[in-house]
Amino acid sequence: MFGIGNGSKDPLVDEGSVARWLASLPPNDPMAVHAALLTELGRVADRSAKRTPARLGALFAVDAGTDALRQTLTKQYLEQAARSNGVENQLWKALFELSQAFLACYSTFSAEAHAANAGPKWQPLLPELIARQVMHHALDARTRLYRYEQWIPAKWSDLHALFQAACALEVDRKPVPALNARTVTTIEHEYLRALVLQLLSAVSLAPRNLDWVWEQLSEWCAPLRLTVEPSSLTSFYIDLRGRGGLKRKAGNPLEGSVLFLDTHPLHAMLMQSVVLLEQKLRHHPLSERSPMRGEQLRLMSKLAAQIDPEFKPLTRKGERSTAVGTVDAIVGFSRIAGFLHDRDLSPTARLEVRESSFDEGLELATFGRLRNEHARVLESARRRLANFATAGGPWEIRDKSQSGYRLVAPMSVINTLNLGTLAAIRMQGQTEWTLCLVRRMKRLTSERAEIGLQVIAHNLVGVELGEQKRGDDAYSVDGVVPNVGDRRFHGLFLSLNKRGSDTPIHTLIMPPGEYQQGKRVRMRTVDRSYPVAFGRLLERNAEWLWATLDTVDVGIKKAASAGS
Repeated sequence: MFGIGNGSKDPLVDEGSVARWLASLPPNDPMAVHAALLTELGRVADRSAKRTPARLGALFAVDAGTDALRQTLTKQYLEQAARSNGVENQLWKALFELSQAFLACYSTFSAEAHAANAGPKWQPLLPELIARQVMHHALDARTRLYRYEQWIPAKWSDLHALFQAACALEVDRKPVPALNARTVTTIEHEYLRALVLQLLSAVSLAPRNLDWVWEQLSEWCAPLRLTVEPSSLTSFYIDLRGRGGLKRKAGNPLEGSVLFLDTHPLHAMLMQSVVLLEQKLRHHPLSERSPMRGEQLRLMSKLAAQIDPEFKPLTRKGERSTAVGTVDAIVGFSRIAGFLHDRDLSPTARLEVRESSFDEGLELATFGRLRNEHARVLESARRRLANFATAGGPWEIRDKSQSGYRLVAPMSVINTLNLGTLAAIRMQGQTEWTLCLVRRMKRLTSERAEIGLQVIAHNLVGVELGEQKRGDDAYSVDGVVPNVGDRRFHGLFLSLNKRGSDTPIHTLIMPPGEYQQGKRVRMRTVDRSYPVAFGRLLERNAEWLWATLDTVDVGIKKAASAGS
C-alpha cells in the first residue's frame, strides 16, 4: 500500500541508506512506520543475516531515528489508552514489540562482536552496543510498568550481565551517544536509570506519573555513582550476580559481586521539591493550581520516602490481619453511583442477600422461572448487580486492616483501572457496601493481579442532585419529593465521623464538572430531598470530585442515618 519494505535494496547497508529509508516512510502514520521497522529488524535478527561493523552502525542510526516514533506512541498511549481495552492493547503492544525487536537485533550483534575471532573494527562499537541494550531494557521495564508488571528474575540477570561486561572492558563511564544520539550518556548512568525506575515503581505509579518520573530520571540520576563501599548502614546495594534490583542493606554482611548506591543526592533533590510545593500551597491555598500541586506533593513525598537512604519504616494506620473470602466489586464512580441509585429506588434494597435454596434451584430447572416472589426479587437483584459488577467474577481477599484491603482480582481488571479509581466492595452474602480508592496494583501472573484498596467510608448512599429553585429551602417527608429541576446528576453521599467528635462530616462525591464551591443544589435520597451547598474541595480525580457539604437544612441528618 505504501511501498514500505518492498524494495530489493537493503536499507541497512550504511547510515546514508538508513537516513534515506527513514525519510521515505509516511510521517503521519506511526503504525505503518512501526510495521515497516519490525519487518526490517526481523530480517536483521535472522540467523542467516550478514553482520558487519558497518551494519551495526546502520542499526544505531535506525535506533536513533526511531526515537520520535517512540515518543509519539508513548504520547498516544497516555492520551488514548483509557478509551478502550483494544486501543490500550494495540499501543502497548507497539511499544513493547519495538524494544523487543531492537534487543533481539543487538543480541545477535553482541554475540558476533564478543566472539574470539572478532576483528578490531568491532571494538570501538562495543560501548554503544552495550549502552543501547541497557537503554532498551529500561524502556522494556517502563512499558511493563504501564501495566504494573514487574520483571522476572531472568530480565535482571540480562541487565546485570551487560553492566558486568562494560566494567570488564572498563567502558562503564565512557561517554556514548544517548538514545536519540543528540546528547551523550554513560552505561553506568543508563544502568542506574533502570535500577532507580524499578525502585521508585514500588509506590505504584499511574502511567502518566510513571512517564513523568521517566523524564526526570536523567537529571535525578546525574549525581549518582555506584561504589564498592557503603555510605551508611542502610545504603542501597545491587548484587551483580543476583536476580533482583536495588535492595536496602541490612545488618548481615554481603557476599558476592556487590556495589552500593548512595541516594543522598537524589533524596535531597526530591525533598527540595517537596518543600517548594508545601510553600506554594501554604502561600496560595486558593490558587487554581492548588489541586495539581497537592497531587504533585503526595507523589514527591512517596518517592522521597522510597529512596530515603536512612531506613524509616512507615507507621501503619492499622495492623494487617489475614482474611479469607470473596467480595463483589463495582469499579468506577459512574457505575457505583448508578448501581446504588438503581438499588435504592428498587424494592430489593430492603431485602437481605441470601443463598438460593435447593427447592428454588429445582423450581428454576423445572419451570424455567421462579414462582416464589421473594426468590424472584433476589434473582432480579443478582442480575442487576451483574450488570454493574466487574467482569471476571468476585475478588479474593488476602488480608485487611482498619484502613484497607489487599485483594487478588483477574488480570483483565487491571487494564481497566487507574490509581485513584473508586471501587465499592462487599462481602458476598452481605448487604453493606464499602467505598474504597485503588492505591496500589501489581501484576502477579498473566491471569491474576494484586490490588491494594484504601477505605473511604462504610456508609454510602446513592443520591440524585439537581439545581435548586430560588427560595426553596424546604425538604420533603413521607415520600413527597418536590421538583429538583430538569438537569440532574448522580452522586455518592458519605457521612464520616471525625475523631474525638460526635458530629459527623458530610461529604459528597460527584462529577468534576458539577462542582463550584458554595453552589446550592437539592439532594434527593429514596424518599426525601434536602437543600445542600458544596463546601471545600477534598480530592479531585479525572472521573470524580470529592467535596464537603455545608448543611443548609437539618434534615440532612436523616440522609446520613439512611446510609448507616
